[in-house]
Amino acid sequence: MASSLATPSATPDVALHERPEIYNRRWFLLGIMCLSLVLVVMSVSGLNTALPTMQQDLDASASQLQWIVDAYAVVFAGLLLTAGALGDRFGRRRALVGGLLVFAVSALLGGLATSATQVIASRALMGIGAAFIMPATLSIITSIFPPHERVKAIAIWAGFAGAGASLGPIMTGGLLEGFWWGSTLLVNVPIALAVVAAVWAFAPDSRDDTRTPLDPAGALLSLVGLSALIFAIIEGPESGWTSGAVLLSFAVSAAALSAFVGWEKTSAHPMLPLDLFRDRRFSTGSVAITAAFFVMFGFFFLMTQYLQFGRGYSPLLAGLATLPLALMFVAVSPRSAALAERFGASRVMAAGLGIVALGFGVLTSLTTDTPYVVVGAAFAVLGAGMGMTAAPATGEIMSSVPLSKAGVGSAVNDTTRELGGALGIALLGSVANSAYRSNVDFGAVDLPAGAAEAAGESIGAASSVAANLPNGDAVVRQAASAFTDAFNLANRVALAIAIAAAVGVLAWTRRRDAHPEAVVDLSVDDIDLELADDRAVEV
Repeated sequence: MASSLATPSATPDVALHERPEIYNRRWFLLGIMCLSLVLVVMSVSGLNTALPTMQQDLDASASQLQWIVDAYAVVFAGLLLTAGALGDRFGRRRALVGGLLVFAVSALLGGLATSATQVIASRALMGIGAAFIMPATLSIITSIFPPHERVKAIAIWAGFAGAGASLGPIMTGGLLEGFWWGSTLLVNVPIALAVVAAVWAFAPDSRDDTRTPLDPAGALLSLVGLSALIFAIIEGPESGWTSGAVLLSFAVSAAALSAFVGWEKTSAHPMLPLDLFRDRRFSTGSVAITAAFFVMFGFFFLMTQYLQFGRGYSPLLAGLATLPLALMFVAVSPRSAALAERFGASRVMAAGLGIVALGFGVLTSLTTDTPYVVVGAAFAVLGAGMGMTAAPATGEIMSSVPLSKAGVGSAVNDTTRELGGALGIALLGSVANSAYRSNVDFGAVDLPAGAAEAAGESIGAASSVAANLPNGDAVVRQAASAFTDAFNLANRVALAIAIAAAVGVLAWTRRRDAHPEAVVDLSVDDIDLELADDRAVEV
């Protein structure tokens, strides 16, 4: 059976979702795609929990710890558009299998590494694999589900994309209870290999049947521009926004992305057709995704520190504390499809962002002694709001893209997540760090000058200093109080951004409703494209 699926010439005039053997296993394949996705997303969030252990075992510097996490993000985000285009051209199943194999090998190398430099290199390789995995999963789902089920399937995918960020710390924390830090990387290897076998045996291949020529110039410009932008955003809080390296990276990014836009406008076969952004579904969905993951990634970055350093939770307990968010995300995302069909995707996205703002409102007055029931309830509200926002936004992006360009559409969706997340960590992290350094006061604690200066840099540094002092508990209390106040301030900023994004989406919706003729024209065109592209998918 597998061999018949792999034959490109098998019933090429029939869309994948019209083939009985594909239709009957579509939900099983959705599960495989979601498992692949969770592997990628957990690798973004989970390793943060292992950093303290890695610092001790590898004698890693603060800069090396930062790049153990960020090397993955820089390469991942920079390659997404190129990987999506290659999947469209050469086959999305091949892109997925290749990405999973690279991911597995690099996870093996990282888990067995004996130095921080080796871990950083392996994480960069994992980013390459992830860049091919993530867009391939969504584009395959788009191809195997019929139009009337496609929105629900995409909503489920989006739910697991968000939940994976919460599941990562839980898995990492559990592994660290009984194993060394390398197990947090090695656990990916057997899972990835099992998924490779399932994909190769059961998943069909699909691609752009028009055999659109590649766009190497566009691929290079997007890789340079996006990688430089992510690098500058990540490095800004650490080195200073006016440092030479950061300013140079922003300049390189601006030049490369400007050249990319100019090239794509004039190219006969652009990697990213810029006309897609004229479709308000595509542009509104992209903005909503960016805003949602801006506030959520920044929140995850600070929340882990609040739970472990501010409340004294273990890594495992800190991961379990976020479970209400993950559960609500997974529960609400599939149901958002029905809401979007009834009320309109833009209104549901705006409502979701409003619910996210409500959750942040609860988290603007935390203390180190706030009952967990309050914190957990706020996490649940955030998860519900994110599920109502991310799933319809992803559906809007993918519904506005022809099936032949599903890989590129998925890559745009994923790139907005990564850009939003990197910006959120940079901005909200900078706000919290600045507030902590300005407000922390160890005057009531008898600390040596050097120790006071070190403890004033971050709550993590204060915890390390306190471990070597007889009055360490007092240092921890002062640092925890200052960081909690800083966390509250960052949550107020996130609240304001979520409200602004909700208002913006509603305003855009009213503008679109005020010009219904544009919507009618787009809808007719999209119906024609859908019918044509369903027939153009090569199996």
